[in-house]
Amino acid sequence: MAGNDSLRIEFAVTPRFDVFYALFALTSGGSGPLQDWKQRALDRLPRDFERVARRVAPLPIFWPLLADAIQGVTGEASFGEVLSTIREMRVDDLKRNVLSGIFHDRATVDALLTRKNKLKQFLSDEALPGGELLAHFGLRPYSSDSPAARTIDALISKPQSYRDEFALVLEQFWESGFKRDWSTLEPALRAESFRMIDLLEEHSAADLARELNLPVTLDDSAREVRPKSGAAISYDRIDRCYIIPSAFNTRRLWAKYESTGRKVVLYFPIARELGTANELSAPERTKRGAERPKKEINAESVFRALGDTTRYAIASILARTPTSSADLARSLNVSKPTITHHVHALRSAGLITETPSGGSTKLSLSRDTVAALSGAAVDQLFASTADLTLGTTRKRRTS
Repeated sequence: MAGNDSLRIEFAVTPRFDVFYALFALTSGGSGPLQDWKQRALDRLPRDFERVARRVAPLPIFWPLLADAIQGVTGEASFGEVLSTIREMRVDDLKRNVLSGIFHDRATVDALLTRKNKLKQFLSDEALPGGELLAHFGLRPYSSDSPAARTIDALISKPQSYRDEFALVLEQFWESGFKRDWSTLEPALRAESFRMIDLLEEHSAADLARELNLPVTLDDSAREVRPKSGAAISYDRIDRCYIIPSAFNTRRLWAKYESTGRKVVLYFPIARELGTANELSAPERTKRGAERPKKEINAESVFRALGDTTRYAIASILARTPTSSADLARSLNVSKPTITHHVHALRSAGLITETPSGGSTKLSLSRDTVAALSGAAVDQLFASTADLTLGTTRKRRTS
């Protein structure tokens, strides 16, 4: 959505960055704000996970680098879209994106891609710019036997094998338990996204940046984004700016990707409450035939999801007939990306069930969620100990 005339700001809820930031936290040594989650996540990983993961990312800092390698994934992408992008990615694009994140010099990257010089020749050159960054990635002082050097050499010489292992590690991590973590966290992140939307409608872009503690300054008068280091970015160059609620971005990382026509897309994954992932509980084991625990429902997320007229129309259709996303787009005469956005919101609120049907997926409205909503709303609205969600009255800015 564009809530500001000068800068196109949109909000998205997606694991597109958090899956990488979670891997960064998981592989980082020492204690941190996600220590409780980290211990549980380590306990559930496959036995050979660490060995294979180190071939893909020999140091923790490689995981945020690999997040930036899949620049073609935009907006509110699902994990399935992230994984398919990696598997279908041209190996030349993968190599260029990864190498550009390490060697911030186009000539160096081009030479490595064309194999004009071996990696050893570049890394042994003391005049090569970015020496401190190279040390950060474990590439300086150079040693052909270092894990980082072996990984980069594998990326350059055997990119298809590297890409396949990259996809395999992500899929193993997701299926070993992070899928459940994300499913549990997503409704709260969706609610946080709605609160951010409210903030944008009440404040200027510059005030929003301060309120969310973005790692940049938005200067509406000068019409530019000012990072803490590096050159300012003119609003005119920015195609769009995504703000993404996060549960794992403890380092306040952000990304800038080149788009079409020298435009750029900015991503700001924002973790406003560090440690939320620590509160995730272990899966409850139930005996055969025993009653399963009732599904937790976030009444605020459900009400907000259904408060949009398009989403309510989608829910009305799905309540009567299981329908694919493509058929919804045709029925409502809206674009497929718009349908995807609304379906994500309904799914995050627990309102969507999905059933494979031939080559597509049929969506239905969850009768259980709708039936349980009244009780959940009573429990949450009338709870005497829960935190109050205040400040939701929209005071729209006037020009």
